[in-house]
Amino acid sequence: MAEADKKDAIRDIIRDFIKALIDDYKYGYKSADEVCSAWDEYRSTHKLFYMRDEDLRRVCENILPETCAAYRAAGSEAQDPDRMLNFWKGLKDCDFLLYFGRTFTEEREEYLSCGRERRDPVEYTDRFLRVEPEVERLVRLETGEGGWTGFCHTYWAVKKRILREQFGIDWQSTDDRFPGLLID
Repeated sequence: MAEADKKDAIRDIIRDFIKALIDDYKYGYKSADEVCSAWDEYRSTHKLFYMRDEDLRRVCENILPETCAAYRAAGSEAQDPDRMLNFWKGLKDCDFLLYFGRTFTEEREEYLSCGRERRDPVEYTDRFLRVEPEVERLVRLETGEGGWTGFCHTYWAVKKRILREQFGIDWQSTDDRFPGLLID
C-alpha cells in the first residue's frame, strides 16, 4: 500500500472514531466526561493525519479540544446552566463539519441572518438543542437501530411525538415540510 493510501486510511479511521464518539454521546452510551477522556487518550496515543482534509484538521485541532476544554472549565450545571448545551453544540459542530463540510453553528448563523433553513427552524433554537440528545436516546429506545427501508418515517413519527408530548416542542419532519417528496 502506498504511503498516501495508508494516510488516507488512517484519516478515515480518525473520522470514524470521532463520529462514533459523537453517536455514543447522542445515544447515551458515553457521558460528556467519557467522550472528552476518550478523545484525550486517542490524541495522545495516535498520530493524526489530515491529508487533504481541512475539516478533519479543524475538528481535531480546534473544535473538539476546545469543546472539551470549555466543558471541563465550566464546572457543574449549577455553576453554568449552559454547560451541557454548549458541549452538545460543540459536538454538533464536529458532526456537521465531518458530514456536511460546514459546522452547525455556521448553518445556524446563516439561517438567523438570512432565513435560509435546511431543517425545521425549531432545530436551531436552544430550547430544542437542550433536549436533543435526550430525545435521540428516547427515539432509539423505542425504534431500535433502524436501517431498514422506510425507517426514516418511523423515526420521524416517534421523534415528533416525543418532542410534542414530553418536551412541548412542535417539530416538523422532512415529510411534514415537503409533502409529496418521496423519501426513503
